[in-house]
Amino acid sequence: MIKIVFVINYITNNGPSNVVLDIIHNLERPRYEISLITFFPGNDPEIVEELKKDQVHVYECHTLTRSKCLLGQDREFQDIIEEGKFDIIHTHGFIPDILSSRLHATARRMTTLHNNMFEDYVQSYGRLKGRVYISLHIAALKKLDQCVCCSKSVYIVMRHYLKNTMYVRNGIKSKMAQHEISRDQVDIPDDSTVFVFSGGLSFGKNVQFIIRYFVQYHDEKEYLIVLGDGPEREACEKAADDHVRFMGFQNDPAAFYNISDVYISASRSEGFSISVLEALSCGLGLFLSDIPSHNEVLSIGENLYLGESFSIKDNGESFGAVLSTLRKNYGRIDKESIKQFQQEKLSDKAMTEKYDKVYRNMVSTNS
Repeated sequence: MIKIVFVINYITNNGPSNVVLDIIHNLERPRYEISLITFFPGNDPEIVEELKKDQVHVYECHTLTRSKCLLGQDREFQDIIEEGKFDIIHTHGFIPDILSSRLHATARRMTTLHNNMFEDYVQSYGRLKGRVYISLHIAALKKLDQCVCCSKSVYIVMRHYLKNTMYVRNGIKSKMAQHEISRDQVDIPDDSTVFVFSGGLSFGKNVQFIIRYFVQYHDEKEYLIVLGDGPEREACEKAADDHVRFMGFQNDPAAFYNISDVYISASRSEGFSISVLEALSCGLGLFLSDIPSHNEVLSIGENLYLGESFSIKDNGESFGAVLSTLRKNYGRIDKESIKQFQQEKLSDKAMTEKYDKVYRNMVSTNS
């Protein structure tokens, strides 16, 4: 039996958490004895209870703060590791990686890198602080046994800085709607082509770009549904016209995916977007910014038409031109084939099978 512990800031319904949860749920019992350590407040209590019912040992730390962790005041975490006698410690995130790199443990230590830090940290923290975080993180990662990138595009960047790196693409289980809604309920005609975005209305997600140029280039039968909230909502609403529907944060985005045709994202940076994978699992075509991870998704489709990518570096000229190309290919978007593609290539089970091989190889190397 392999004793493995997953370490994350908190467990909730977000991208990195969902990757952790999908791995946990798909690992074969009783080959694995599974534990989870969370550092900070914010856990979803329902998820925690479900994990406990699934025989996962959950340790919720109560004495840690981000500043204490960075200053080395993490005794509670160290005690759990010492008492657990784990074979593998699998961390997710900047602070978990830092703390894992400082451990003096016999366990093999690995992490999953969920973003391109060279883009994400600078966008999130500014150029100066972002560079400090990048330096600290890379120094910590070099001390771990294995760094797994969430996409090939992230791996292509990180392999220049880390020798102990590889990639396993994110995968998800099919996203199933919990309720039904109709186009009529959101005041969209049945014969329209519907675009949908789901995520934070923030600088990084670049939703103002979507709104501005969708308004400029859409035709009479194209509509946009925006799912999510955030600091830029007011600006987005001001830029919108009567073909844009703001629905706020939704616990069941798949219900809206099911009345849509195309998922749209103008993100400035992504590791390997869970929202894009969820859209594929609902059979949506894609209209995405041409960042490396988005282009990677489109390239995996091979002979299957998944959609198009546009530049966010011009003044919307690419957006307009590529939207025209996408219109000509609406008829090639085959929802059932796209769903099947996601399940074959980018499923939670396919991802977990690859992690299982990594885990077994690490344990055999350590024995």
